[in-house]
Amino acid sequence: MFKVFQQDGGFIRLFIAERLVHGTASALMGIFLPIFLFTVLNENFLAVGAFYTIISIAYIFLLVPCMQIMNHIGFRNALILSGGFSVITFTLLYFSNAENIKLTILGIIPALLLFRIFHWVPYHVSFTVFTRTGHRGSSVGLTYATIALMAVAGPLIAGYIISSFGYDTLFFVVTVLLVIATVSYGFVPNTNEKFTWTFAQTWRQLFSKKYGNTMLGFVALGAEATFSIIVWPIFLYITFSGNVLEIGAITALVAGITMTLQLTLGYLLDTKKLNEIKTFQVGSILYAVGWIIKVFVLSVVEIFFVGLYHNVVKIFTQTPIETILYDMSSDQGRYVDEFTVLRETAVHIGRVLALAVIIVLSLHVSLQWTFIIGAIFALLINVIFRAQKEA
Repeated sequence: MFKVFQQDGGFIRLFIAERLVHGTASALMGIFLPIFLFTVLNENFLAVGAFYTIISIAYIFLLVPCMQIMNHIGFRNALILSGGFSVITFTLLYFSNAENIKLTILGIIPALLLFRIFHWVPYHVSFTVFTRTGHRGSSVGLTYATIALMAVAGPLIAGYIISSFGYDTLFFVVTVLLVIATVSYGFVPNTNEKFTWTFAQTWRQLFSKKYGNTMLGFVALGAEATFSIIVWPIFLYITFSGNVLEIGAITALVAGITMTLQLTLGYLLDTKKLNEIKTFQVGSILYAVGWIIKVFVLSVVEIFFVGLYHNVVKIFTQTPIETILYDMSSDQGRYVDEFTVLRETAVHIGRVLALAVIIVLSLHVSLQWTFIIGAIFALLINVIFRAQKEA
């Protein structure tokens, strides 16, 4: 596992800035940002869904034009710029409440959008460049184990802060961490990647025969993640009757039990003691079953055990898929950033599709019944692995 630190020093610097500093902020906010929006928007899921849908649609159409800006400033400066937008986002959230949210959200949406645009492509490309085939599974395992470690303390601390002092205090703490992360990005080495495709060329490639199955898999990946990132936290808020401390505690407990498995799996994938394709295919079926089980949870005890089951089987999907995704990016040679743009575009197309379905269904059935759609998308992610196997 520690061989990952023998790679390019760029990985270590990226890891510290992104996963340690920025990751701490993300762990604190993770499940509570959609919950906060749900509360200040009068517990209207339609409004929350519209918020995230607008951002994803804008992301799809603005990413390629903004890549031209990144060509001029470089990916390291793009990461710094994204950090600045994240600071603006949470500064605006600090001043937001139920009375003024209709005004502040006009600034939150573009700030969060620009953070995502200038952050994720540079991060994924840098991760691909700074890691080596043969160690990438361990790097992914370390990355997600760190996220899991943060997820042990983060939700519990955040729940305590919110219940004792309010969301504004949490947003202040997160903003300070994001300022530190922004400075840390300045120490990440720059990459020499340049985005060379036009907007029209990008969309032709997105639907081309060469990338068709792979992009369909990315669409499913983005759609499924929507349920974990947005729908599940709001469902927890409703189930726990708004008790954020209990939400944080149960989330932290589940995360703590799964952390060690994440590290172990990354090592086994790198050493080929586990096959990436077979590991994911089995894991994806078990993970899809988890979404169906979540439809029927009613009590706190059921939420704990189902959440634990879902997190454990997710390890057997997340680590293999992320390892293969970065390997696929690396295989693109000088087109690694172009491929990453295709990936990000497809992921957000999936989010838009999922949100559209969720919004429509939520008007007619309870929110947890939408988890069945999450199960379907979880199974569709297998398309990525079939594409990789056929390549």
